[in-house]
Amino acid sequence: MDIEYYRQEDEEARSRRQLSEKAVELAVQGRWEEAATVNRNIIEQFSSDVEAYNRLGRALTELGDFAQAKQAYLKALAL
Repeated sequence: MDIEYYRQEDEEARSRRQLSEKAVELAVQGRWEEAATVNRNIIEQFSSDVEAYNRLGRALTELGDFAQAKQAYLKALAL
């Protein structure tokens, strides 16, 4: 594997961490719709991110979308 592979891997990890921090920040502020959107974006890029599914479940619960929240939590458990 070459250095470019590792550089790309580092950039992906940094991007994932920044998005996760943003999602948490939005949740702390009670901005649940935005938090849900950020977590969905994380899941689009990193489909096996258990924490993003868990955070999405929490955001959807706060928004009163219990059916979708349950799906997000079940996906987190499956992963």
